[in-house]
Amino acid sequence: MFRKLFLHSPVRYIIGFVMAVIIALLILWSKGFEYKISYVDAFQVSGALVFFMGCLSLASFFGAFEIFGYSFSGFRRREHAYKDYYEYQKIKAEQRSKMEYKFIPFMVVGLVFFITGCILSAVLLK
Repeated sequence: MFRKLFLHSPVRYIIGFVMAVIIALLILWSKGFEYKISYVDAFQVSGALVFFMGCLSLASFFGAFEIFGYSFSGFRRREHAYKDYYEYQKIKAEQRSKMEYKFIPFMVVGLVFFITGCILSAVLLK
């Protein structure tokens, strides 16, 4: 279970890390590099944004947006058209059971950045 949850391709962790660093640098650039509170804000906001992007991917993974895929599936020509939405959901659920959790690296990186921001807040802003 640990392997399926946390051991993913390092590329996804790197992508999440780069996204968080870019967001943090943009926040630091807009607020100024000389203030301590800017670093706290940069880490917490970038961590929260990357974490919530992972949450959005989690919702998508578990089928929150399948209705949109089903509604547009009639426009594409396929070998087999879906009889109804229930059949479409069953097929997607089978496909999902074979997939890995691609959203976990973003959630982990986001939490690490957010926790780092909380630690900075406790240390720098006494």
